[in-house]
Amino acid sequence: MTHTVRTTMRPDQEIEVGDADYLDLHRQGLLIEENPAPEPPAAPAQPEKKTPSTAKTS
Repeated sequence: MTHTVRTTMRPDQEIEVGDADYLDLHRQGLLIEENPAPEPPAAPAQPEKKTPSTAKTS
């Protein structure tokens, strides 16, 4: 089976690769995905907890 892909090395050209080459390129992170999965929203930052100071300074 062949796959038509774009790579990070030549993003303007679509190339056809076989299964083995596709897996190698994907494993190395060299493929440009047409429909990337949406990234989950970042968790909101937790506010700093303020602790009351028990020591008194005089």
